Amino acid sequence: MTPENSPTPTEPAYQPPLRPRGGCVGTVTKLLFFSVLLVALLLPFTPFAGKIKRSLQQLVDSAKATKERIITRDVVKEVPVTKEVIKQVEVIKEVQPPLPDKYIPRKEVDVATLFNGLTVKTNLITEEGSFASLERLDPEAYKAEFQLSIRVPKANQTLPELSRINPNLPKILPGLETMLSSAKVSGFYHKLYQSKTTRVQNDLTRLNKILDRHNYYDCETILELTHPATQRRALLVQSEMDVVADGSDGDRMATLDEYIYMSDYYQPTTSYAWPKVTTTPNPLIARWEERLKKAKEEFAVKGLPAARNRELNALIQELTVQISEMKARSFLIAEKDPFIVISLLFRGYADQNKHTPQIGDYACVIHEGKIYPAICGDYGPSYKMGEASLLMSKTINPKSTPYRRGEDDLKVTYLIFPGTAEKPNKAPDLAKWRERCLQLVGDIGGIGPGIEMHTWEDPFKKPEVPADGAAPAATTPAPAPDAPKAAEEPKKADASPKSSSDDSSKKATK
Repeated sequence: MTPENSPTPTEPAYQPPLRPRGGCVGTVTKLLFFSVLLVALLLPFTPFAGKIKRSLQQLVDSAKATKERIITRDVVKEVPVTKEVIKQVEVIKEVQPPLPDKYIPRKEVDVATLFNGLTVKTNLITEEGSFASLERLDPEAYKAEFQLSIRVPKANQTLPELSRINPNLPKILPGLETMLSSAKVSGFYHKLYQSKTTRVQNDLTRLNKILDRHNYYDCETILELTHPATQRRALLVQSEMDVVADGSDGDRMATLDEYIYMSDYYQPTTSYAWPKVTTTPNPLIARWEERLKKAKEEFAVKGLPAARNRELNALIQELTVQISEMKARSFLIAEKDPFIVISLLFRGYADQNKHTPQIGDYACVIHEGKIYPAICGDYGPSYKMGEASLLMSKTINPKSTPYRRGEDDLKVTYLIFPGTAEKPNKAPDLAKWRERCLQLVGDIGGIGPGIEMHTWEDPFKKPEVPADGAAPAATTPAPAPDAPKAAEEPKKADASPKSSSDDSSKKATK
C-alpha cells in the first residue's frame, strides 16, 4: 500500500465508561454490617437484654451440670525410668622404683618347708664379675652349692628302749632280755642309713625328688641276737609296715582282682617262687602279652626320641622276662599269703654275716600284743625297711590297702631267723609255717604266758560237704576295698617307688 492509498486519520469512536462489577452486593453488605453494629450498640438499652442474658446463663449452667455427671477413673500406668549409671574409672598409676645406676651386691636368705617335710634354707650370694660373654664360659660363675643337714639316728639296744615303742614286747618274748645282754647293733643298720644318705645326696645333686622325712626315718634298730643256750640266731628289726601287693599264681588263683594288679608299681612275680604244677595259665599272661605287643609296635615307629626308645626297650625286655617266668613258675600272692619283704641291702652277705636274712627264711611279726608267723617272701628297695604283704598288713590294720600302710609308726617288730629257709621252695603251707615259727621262737625262750601264735586260715580251702550231702551254705566274698582318693593318700604305701637298680637286682635273685 502506498502512502497515497492510506486512510486519512479520524477521531476515535465513542466508548461508554466501565461500571464496577458487583456494585449492588457491596452496598447490601455494607448495610448489613452497619445494621448489626447499630443493633449491638442499642441492644443493651432495650428490654430484650435481660432475656438474652438469662438465656445465656441457663446454657452455661446446663453445661456445668453435664460435666459433673461424667465418671472418671484413675488408671495406674507404669512408666519405665531409665537410670543413668555413671561408671567411675579410677586410674592408678604405678610408680616404678628408681633405676639403679650401678651393680649392688646381694646376700639373701630364704627358708621354706617342702611337701615331704624337708626344711630348705637357701643362701643367695651375688658379686660383680666380668663380661657376660666371658662369664657364660666359666662354670664357677653360675653354680649351686648344697649343704643338707641330716641327723642320722642311733639304734636302740636295751629292753627299756625297745619297750618304749612296743610295751608288749617283753611279755611276748620273755627270753629277749637274756639275748639283749650280748646283742649287737647290726652293720646292716649302719649300711641302711648310709644307703639312705647316699641316695639323698645323689638326688639332691641332680635336683631329683629326694627321700621324704617319713621314709628316711623308717627303722628304729636292727639287732643281731643269739640265744646263749641254744645258739639260735635271730635278727630283730624295729620298723613300720609298708604294703606290697605283688605276686600271682595260676595254680592256686586262676583270676586276680583288677584292683590289685592295676595298682601302682605292681609286679606279677615275687622273689620266692616254685615250679608250676598245673596247666592253668597265670591270669596275667594275656594282659602282659598285650602290653608287650603295644610296646613293640611303638618301638617300631621311626623318629621317636632316644629317651623314649630306651624306655620302650627296657619295658620290652622286662615284659618278656616276666611272661616267661609266669609261664614256668608260681609266686606268692600278697593278697592271700603272709610274708614280709626284706631289703636288697641284705643280699650277698650270707657268707660273711651269719645273721643275714634270705628269701624263704621264717619270720615272726609282732604288733600290739600279737605275733604272726610268716616267711621272707620278697626283696624290696635297698634304702627302705619295714614292708609286708597285703594280707599281713590288712590283718593288723583292716583299713590297709595297696595305697595305705598297715602301720605308720615304728611299732612293728620283725623277728627273722636266718638260715631257716627250706629247699626247694614249695607252695605255701600255712599250718606248717606256724608250726615251724613256734619251734624257732621256742629256741629263743618261747612265747610268754597268755600269748598265742596267730593261726592263718587257708584262703583256698574248699568248703566241707556236710554229712547229709546237702550243699554248703553259699558265702559272699568280701568286696574289694574302694580305690583311695589321690588327694588323701599317697600313690603307694611306701611313698617311694622302687629304683630301676633295685628292681633289676630283685629279678636277678629269682
